[in-house]
Amino acid sequence: MLNTNPMKLYFLRHTEALDGMDDGARPLSDDGRSDARKLGQSLKRNGIEFDAAYASPLVRARETAEIVLQQTGGAKPVRLELVDEMTNGTSAAAFQSWLSQLPTARHVLLVGHEPTISERVRRLLGIVRPDPLAMAKGALACVETENRRTAALKWFLSPKRL
Repeated sequence: MLNTNPMKLYFLRHTEALDGMDDGARPLSDDGRSDARKLGQSLKRNGIEFDAAYASPLVRARETAEIVLQQTGGAKPVRLELVDEMTNGTSAAAFQSWLSQLPTARHVLLVGHEPTISERVRRLLGIVRPDPLAMAKGALACVETENRRTAALKWFLSPKRL
């Protein structure tokens, strides 16, 4: 059954990772950790707390999500779930099906990779051209949706703005 409760989806591209190793095992660099901390602190200053959090199982996405959640920490701890739907190998249709089945939550953190993360945002917004929304490492897009099939971009934060 399609979950139609309104929610804000926070699509975050992982921050900078180390190079020179197996792609799935690449941890965040020192700069990547610092950027994730700054982002989490900025979100907290702006009163954003998450009800749910999902990340790609790749190390750099998981670490980014964990650091952001540590910094935003609210009254109720959020359990991070690692899901294949946030990887580059998942089709848009599979992601949409997964999204429609998410439990009710108002503020959901979704951490993944390019080019898939910006493609997910564009599809929800009904944008077909790829150029208007490429996400740099650490970029965050807040998308509000009423029905999880269509949405409105509320704001976009470039990591250079932190």
